[in-house]
Amino acid sequence: MTRTTEQLRQFYLSGTVSIPPRFPDLAKISFEGGTSRRSQVFVVATQSISPKLTIKRSFFAQDVSSLFIPDETTNVDFERGTWFEGIELEDKIFLSLDKTEIGIIYVRENAQSVLEMQAGLTAAESAEYYPPLPDDRSVNHYNMGSMGKSAGCS
Repeated sequence: MTRTTEQLRQFYLSGTVSIPPRFPDLAKISFEGGTSRRSQVFVVATQSISPKLTIKRSFFAQDVSSLFIPDETTNVDFERGTWFEGIELEDKIFLSLDKTEIGIIYVRENAQSVLEMQAGLTAAESAEYYPPLPDDRSVNHYNMGSMGKSAGCS
């Protein structure tokens, strides 16, 4: 049975999250890294949330399932734009190394990522902000040792 383009897109998009996460937001999508298909290539989505906040998310290229580049960046419509999936996506990434596109990427839900944030903050806000620290449960939520003992568990 031959699948339609729409059905194949549904396969590619299942189990993914969109970056940026809210439609119709767009990001600058750049392709960085190796000089061959076998080299480590990263897909980087940089989103300017406001003049005070920029978020940059980096992913391994093999974890990106789909790329959508709209025809118009001011009126984003999934019916008007170009979708890249499968071999077309692989070719697009390889041919776009060190270039930038404006669009949306769809990344596997459990893909590893690096999140970088630039924010204009007051000194007080900056002093109170902290990333996940080594003893924070978000870093190793299976390590219940110290938490369980302090709660009277053995």
